[in-house]
Amino acid sequence: MKKILLASLLLSFNFLTFCQNKKPTDKIATKIDSNKLPAYLRTKDLPVIKLYTDITKKDGKQDTTLFTNSNLPANRPVVIIYFSPECGHCQHEMKEIEKNIDSLKNAFFVFVSRFPVDSIKGFEKKYNTSIYSNMVFGKEASYYIPVFYDIKFTPFMAIYDSKKQYVKSYDQGADMRELNQLIAKLTVENEIDKKSKKKHTVK
Repeated sequence: MKKILLASLLLSFNFLTFCQNKKPTDKIATKIDSNKLPAYLRTKDLPVIKLYTDITKKDGKQDTTLFTNSNLPANRPVVIIYFSPECGHCQHEMKEIEKNIDSLKNAFFVFVSRFPVDSIKGFEKKYNTSIYSNMVFGKEASYYIPVFYDIKFTPFMAIYDSKKQYVKSYDQGADMRELNQLIAKLTVENEIDKKSKKKHTVK
Protein backbone atom coordinates (compact mmCIF):
# COMPACT_ATOMS: atom_id res chain seq x y z
CA MET A 1 0.00 0.00 0.00
CA LYS A 2 2.89 2.33 0.92
CA LYS A 3 4.57 1.54 -2.42
CA ILE A 4 1.37 2.40 -4.33
CA LEU A 5 0.99 5.66 -2.38
CA LEU A 6 4.65 6.58 -3.01
CA ALA A 7 4.31 5.84 -6.74
CA SER A 8 1.17 8.01 -6.93
CA LEU A 9 2.94 10.89 -5.19
CA LEU A 10 5.90 10.63 -7.59
CA LEU A 11 3.61 10.62 -10.62
CA SER A 12 1.72 13.66 -9.31
CA PHE A 13 4.99 15.51 -8.66
CA ASN A 14 6.30 14.72 -12.19
CA PHE A 15 3.04 15.85 -13.77
CA LEU A 16 3.08 19.17 -11.88
CA THR A 17 6.72 19.75 -12.81
CA PHE A 18 5.94 19.00 -16.48
CA CYS A 19 3.04 21.45 -16.50
CA GLN A 20 5.12 24.17 -14.86
CA ASN A 21 7.95 23.70 -17.35
CA LYS A 22 5.65 23.48 -20.36
CA LYS A 23 4.15 26.95 -20.06
CA PRO A 24 7.31 29.08 -20.56
CA THR A 25 8.58 26.69 -23.25
CA ASP A 26 5.38 27.20 -25.24
CA LYS A 27 5.71 30.96 -24.93
CA ILE A 28 9.24 30.83 -26.29
CA ALA A 29 8.20 28.57 -29.15
CA THR A 30 5.32 30.79 -30.20
CA LYS A 31 7.31 34.00 -30.02
CA ILE A 32 8.22 35.12 -33.56
CA ASP A 33 11.88 35.89 -34.09
CA SER A 34 11.80 38.80 -36.54
CA ASN A 35 15.44 38.20 -37.46
CA LYS A 36 14.47 34.84 -38.97
CA LEU A 37 11.87 36.37 -41.28
CA PRO A 38 12.78 36.91 -44.96
CA ALA A 39 14.07 40.41 -45.69
CA TYR A 40 10.89 41.46 -47.53
CA LEU A 41 8.85 40.89 -44.36
CA ARG A 42 11.31 42.89 -42.24
CA THR A 43 11.12 45.97 -44.47
CA LYS A 44 8.33 47.37 -46.58
CA ASP A 45 10.68 49.05 -49.06
CA LEU A 46 11.06 47.84 -52.61
CA PRO A 47 14.31 45.83 -52.97
CA VAL A 48 17.30 46.86 -55.05
CA ILE A 49 16.60 46.04 -58.70
CA LYS A 50 19.47 45.61 -61.15
CA LEU A 51 18.61 43.75 -64.34
CA TYR A 52 20.40 43.09 -67.58
CA THR A 53 17.68 43.64 -70.17
CA ASP A 54 20.08 43.27 -73.10
CA ILE A 55 23.65 42.11 -73.66
CA THR A 56 25.42 42.76 -76.97
CA LYS A 57 28.98 42.72 -78.22
CA LYS A 58 30.52 45.68 -80.02
CA ASP A 59 34.11 45.63 -81.25
CA GLY A 60 34.77 42.57 -79.14
CA LYS A 61 33.50 44.30 -76.01
CA GLN A 62 30.39 43.39 -74.05
CA ASP A 63 27.77 46.13 -73.87
CA THR A 64 24.94 45.77 -71.36
CA THR A 65 21.62 47.57 -70.93
CA LEU A 66 20.64 47.90 -67.29
CA PHE A 67 17.28 48.46 -65.64
CA THR A 68 17.35 49.71 -62.02
CA ASN A 69 15.01 51.24 -59.45
CA SER A 70 15.62 54.66 -60.98
CA ASN A 71 13.95 53.46 -64.18
CA LEU A 72 10.69 52.57 -62.45
CA PRO A 73 7.75 54.84 -63.27
CA ALA A 74 6.55 57.10 -60.47
CA ASN A 75 3.10 56.87 -58.89
CA ARG A 76 2.29 53.37 -60.10
CA PRO A 77 1.94 50.04 -58.31
CA VAL A 78 4.84 47.69 -59.02
CA VAL A 79 4.57 43.93 -59.46
CA ILE A 80 7.81 41.97 -59.19
CA ILE A 81 7.67 38.49 -60.71
CA TYR A 82 10.57 36.07 -60.28
CA PHE A 83 10.23 33.55 -63.09
CA SER A 84 11.89 30.93 -65.23
CA PRO A 85 11.36 31.02 -69.03
CA GLU A 86 11.17 27.21 -68.95
CA CYS A 87 8.63 27.01 -66.10
CA GLY A 88 5.16 25.84 -67.18
CA HIS A 89 3.47 27.69 -64.30
CA CYS A 90 5.31 30.88 -65.28
CA GLN A 91 4.07 30.57 -68.85
CA HIS A 92 0.52 30.03 -67.59
CA GLU A 93 0.83 33.13 -65.39
CA MET A 94 2.05 35.15 -68.37
CA LYS A 95 -0.95 34.05 -70.42
CA GLU A 96 -3.30 35.06 -67.60
CA ILE A 97 -1.64 38.48 -67.31
CA GLU A 98 -2.05 38.98 -71.06
CA LYS A 99 -5.74 38.12 -70.85
CA ASN A 100 -6.21 40.66 -68.07
CA ILE A 101 -3.78 43.32 -69.30
CA ASP A 102 -6.49 45.98 -69.71
CA SER A 103 -7.41 45.84 -66.03
CA LEU A 104 -3.73 45.59 -65.03
CA LYS A 105 -2.48 48.47 -67.19
CA ASN A 106 -1.96 50.76 -64.19
CA ALA A 107 0.62 48.39 -62.69
CA PHE A 108 4.23 48.11 -63.82
CA PHE A 109 5.54 44.54 -64.08
CA VAL A 110 9.19 43.70 -63.43
CA PHE A 111 10.03 40.16 -64.55
CA VAL A 112 13.24 38.94 -62.93
CA SER A 113 15.10 35.73 -63.83
CA ARG A 114 18.41 34.01 -63.22
CA PHE A 115 18.38 32.61 -66.78
CA PRO A 116 20.57 33.99 -69.61
CA VAL A 117 19.30 37.08 -71.44
CA ASP A 118 18.87 35.08 -74.67
CA SER A 119 16.51 32.68 -72.93
CA ILE A 120 14.54 35.57 -71.41
CA LYS A 121 14.29 37.25 -74.81
CA GLY A 122 12.91 34.01 -76.22
CA PHE A 123 10.18 34.15 -73.60
CA GLU A 124 9.44 37.79 -74.50
CA LYS A 125 9.25 36.95 -78.18
CA LYS A 126 6.93 34.00 -77.56
CA TYR A 127 4.42 36.25 -75.78
CA ASN A 128 5.10 39.34 -77.87
CA THR A 129 5.64 41.41 -74.73
CA SER A 130 7.18 44.33 -76.66
CA ILE A 131 3.64 45.63 -77.26
CA TYR A 132 3.20 46.26 -73.52
CA SER A 133 4.72 49.46 -72.19
CA ASN A 134 4.21 48.43 -68.56
CA MET A 135 6.61 45.46 -68.52
CA VAL A 136 10.34 44.91 -68.30
CA PHE A 137 12.19 41.59 -68.43
CA GLY A 138 15.75 40.96 -67.36
CA LYS A 139 18.43 38.75 -65.88
CA GLU A 140 19.39 39.75 -62.37
CA ALA A 141 22.97 40.97 -62.13
CA SER A 142 23.34 39.17 -58.78
CA TYR A 143 21.37 36.63 -56.74
CA TYR A 144 19.80 39.25 -54.50
CA ILE A 145 16.07 38.92 -55.30
CA PRO A 146 15.70 35.15 -54.55
CA VAL A 147 17.44 35.64 -51.19
CA PHE A 148 15.49 38.81 -50.37
CA TYR A 149 12.18 37.00 -50.84
CA ASP A 150 13.39 33.53 -49.78
CA ILE A 151 11.93 32.18 -53.04
CA LYS A 152 11.26 28.45 -53.20
CA PHE A 153 8.92 28.26 -56.20
CA THR A 154 8.30 30.10 -59.46
CA PRO A 155 6.50 32.21 -60.34
CA PHE A 156 6.91 34.26 -57.16
CA MET A 157 5.02 37.56 -57.15
CA ALA A 158 5.33 40.59 -54.85
CA ILE A 159 3.08 43.66 -55.11
CA TYR A 160 4.07 47.18 -54.06
CA ASP A 161 1.93 50.31 -53.95
CA SER A 162 2.62 53.57 -55.79
CA LYS A 163 4.94 54.64 -52.95
CA LYS A 164 6.96 51.46 -53.54
CA GLN A 165 5.85 49.94 -50.23
CA TYR A 166 5.17 46.21 -49.83
CA VAL A 167 1.51 45.14 -49.96
CA LYS A 168 1.24 41.40 -50.66
CA SER A 169 3.06 38.42 -52.14
CA TYR A 170 2.17 35.11 -53.74
CA ASP A 171 4.46 32.08 -53.53
CA GLN A 172 3.25 30.37 -56.70
CA GLY A 173 1.58 33.03 -58.80
CA ALA A 174 -1.58 35.02 -58.15
CA ASP A 175 -5.22 34.41 -58.82
CA MET A 176 -6.03 36.94 -61.55
CA ARG A 177 -9.34 38.00 -60.05
CA GLU A 178 -7.61 38.80 -56.76
CA LEU A 179 -4.74 40.55 -58.53
CA ASN A 180 -7.16 42.67 -60.57
CA GLN A 181 -8.99 43.75 -57.42
CA LEU A 182 -5.76 44.56 -55.61
CA ILE A 183 -4.32 46.66 -58.47
CA ALA A 184 -7.67 48.49 -58.81
CA LYS A 185 -7.66 49.22 -55.06
CA LEU A 186 -4.06 50.50 -55.14
CA THR A 187 -4.84 52.66 -58.18
CA VAL A 188 -7.81 54.28 -56.43
CA GLU A 189 -5.74 54.87 -53.30
CA ASN A 190 -3.04 56.49 -55.42
CA GLU A 191 -5.56 58.82 -57.09
CA ILE A 192 -6.98 59.85 -53.71
CA ASP A 193 -3.47 60.50 -52.43
CA LYS A 194 -2.59 62.63 -55.47
CA LYS A 195 -5.80 64.73 -55.08
CA SER A 196 -5.07 65.19 -51.39
CA LYS A 197 -1.54 66.41 -52.12
CA LYS A 198 -2.85 68.75 -54.82
CA LYS A 199 -5.32 70.36 -52.37
CA HIS A 200 -2.59 70.91 -49.79
CA THR A 201 -0.31 72.41 -52.44
CA VAL A 202 -3.03 74.87 -53.56
CA LYS A 203 -3.64 76.02 -49.99
